[in-house]
Amino acid sequence: MSRSKYIDLYHRTSTEAAKKILKDGFSKGKEGGRVYFSTRPHGQAEGYGNTVVHVRVPLSIAHLDDEFPDGEQHYWVDYRDLNR
Repeated sequence: MSRSKYIDLYHRTSTEAAKKILKDGFSKGKEGGRVYFSTRPHGQAEGYGNTVVHVRVPLSIAHLDDEFPDGEQHYWVDYRDLNR
């Protein structure tokens, strides 16, 4: 697959949760299995935590959730797709 079929996404969370994600992968969490991301490490998502987890995923598993006038986009990805 070419690089253009992937998207870089950023998940904001607490430092403790980020350590757990890096060790064990993403969990089902409180959102029914959806993990939410931004296309920017800083921006609208800053209120969700002080630590950023970066992932690069296939566009085919990223679902657009919201778009902002400045171009930032939010996506969700099923946690099962992140842990394959």
